[in-house]
Amino acid sequence: MRRFLVFCLLFLLFVPSITAQAADPVEVKVVLQRQYIDGKQTEVTHQEKIYAMEDFWSTYHDWQLVSQKEGLVVFKQEVMDISPSLKKNGYFGIYKGKLTIFEGRPIDQQAIQSFYQINKGKLESHQAEELEDGIKIQSREVYEDVLEAFRSKNDIAPMPS
Repeated sequence: MRRFLVFCLLFLLFVPSITAQAADPVEVKVVLQRQYIDGKQTEVTHQEKIYAMEDFWSTYHDWQLVSQKEGLVVFKQEVMDISPSLKKNGYFGIYKGKLTIFEGRPIDQQAIQSFYQINKGKLESHQAEELEDGIKIQSREVYEDVLEAFRSKNDIAPMPS
């Protein structure tokens, strides 16, 4: 039902232009926002010519409509994965006693996000060393596993971001 309503709104928005100039496509600015589980959001903007509303809508069938006005359509998609930048440069480590995500190795001290206090006394020596060196975040699984492992090790809930 929601998709039908969105389609109707888009149809009403663009049909007057299409019918007035049947040979000319309607050009709109399309903004695509992606929200990742690590909190990062990316945004890509491009111009798109619409020849048929059905084709336009089917292109974005798995996106959520955020807003629309003449000449602009904004879509959002929640991605159940970590962001590409975190996959490329993200490391878990310790900063001021807290489990923290860094851009690059922890030694560079470019902290992005802290989670919760780590009791180093409860860690096994190899775990403490791993955190000091940095644990590479190469996938969603690693991200979730590390968060859960150190949360359960300290038996505490995460701090609000």
